[in-house]
Amino acid sequence: MSWSDLLNDNATQVIGAILGIVFISCILLEYLMSWWLKKNYVRSEYLIINVSVAFLQQLTDFVNKGVFILAFVYVQKNWSVLQWLELTEIKAVNPFSPFSPLMIFNYFMVLVIADFCQYWLHRFSHEINILWAGHVTHHSNEEYNLGVAVRQNALEGIYTWVFFLPLAFLGIPWQMFVTAYAVSLLWQFLVHTQWIKKLGWLEHVMSTPSHHRVHHGRNAQYIDKNYGAFFIVWDKLFGTFEPEVEAVDYGITAPLQSQNPLWSNIHHHIDIARRVWHAQTLREKAKWLFGLPSKIYTNENVNAAQETSFTLLPLKKLYVFLNTVFVAVGAFYVLNYCVERSIWIGFIGMGAFVVVCFSIFTGLLEQKKWADYAEVMRLLLIGTLGGGLVASTEVLGIALVLSAIFMMCLTVFVASEYTKETKNVTF
Repeated sequence: MSWSDLLNDNATQVIGAILGIVFISCILLEYLMSWWLKKNYVRSEYLIINVSVAFLQQLTDFVNKGVFILAFVYVQKNWSVLQWLELTEIKAVNPFSPFSPLMIFNYFMVLVIADFCQYWLHRFSHEINILWAGHVTHHSNEEYNLGVAVRQNALEGIYTWVFFLPLAFLGIPWQMFVTAYAVSLLWQFLVHTQWIKKLGWLEHVMSTPSHHRVHHGRNAQYIDKNYGAFFIVWDKLFGTFEPEVEAVDYGITAPLQSQNPLWSNIHHHIDIARRVWHAQTLREKAKWLFGLPSKIYTNENVNAAQETSFTLLPLKKLYVFLNTVFVAVGAFYVLNYCVERSIWIGFIGMGAFVVVCFSIFTGLLEQKKWADYAEVMRLLLIGTLGGGLVASTEVLGIALVLSAIFMMCLTVFVASEYTKETKNVTF
């Protein structure tokens, strides 16, 4: 299988599209329900930031998923147990056309094995500091909702795929793994909710919303518990299960000083690098690289930072939301274009532009003065670029110019309202 075949594989495109539509629809529906019923489960600021973080993760997933599947296929074709025993290769077929109970059972077994691998990946991501650096982004939110489910680190996918290679060694086709794991991903997404309290007998077998709320808690008894993704039985077998009893306090013990999407992805990596650099012995360096975070950070920086203070202006939030959508949609098409034609310089350039834009938008939400100046510069850049493109690509150029003019006017309007929150502005 070549990289081009992978990018154009119909099965992965369909599964990705379905999951994407379901995720976005459910996130928006939950936000509207929370607002309408005054539940305060979803704050608009965190919704925007979580989606921004998720988009950055998708930038690296273009590469990470490709590397994973290519490695998976190579191992399955050349190093599987079936090869060693000279047994017939497993074929990935649709279990519903025609209906095949045996094949459905096979898919279920793939889900069980993948979930076992996921348990250990998740557990190690909490118990090894350098792996926690990638996973902490998912937990560094003061809320618990469906938006948090898509809040994933852009660097984590570099190594997570290694934990699923045992399925390739067993000779399982990658299509079966992707299909079965898509079911797991959908379930993992849906358990990130406060709307559902308990699920009866399923609490004994499945990883339910109640179990996963515990996992996201920073209460002392909830830390490093309930790693199960689809099943909770692994936690009960390996002693990491904790039921939900007292109210869950969501987030990490040392809250972020800024929810900047780039900072939320790299802050713990920077902390580890700083500590390893200053460590005097190899033993101490190893501690900061591979130690258990909940122990090596004991009594250090616990609750050291206050929760982020966001703007109170509804119009400013709307402005950031509209710009986030504009940048995300435009970047999605440009990035896909670059990937399909292997224009990697363009891909990197657009990716960097997205990171800068999302950082500015978060700065606006967090009332950072530098973000106001940076936003004006961003709009001027878009307008200049659009003006330059009018001659060569008329439709795109006009769209960019009109967008820049519209956003500049809205910026001026928002700026006129800015004095109303002067007392809340931070520098």
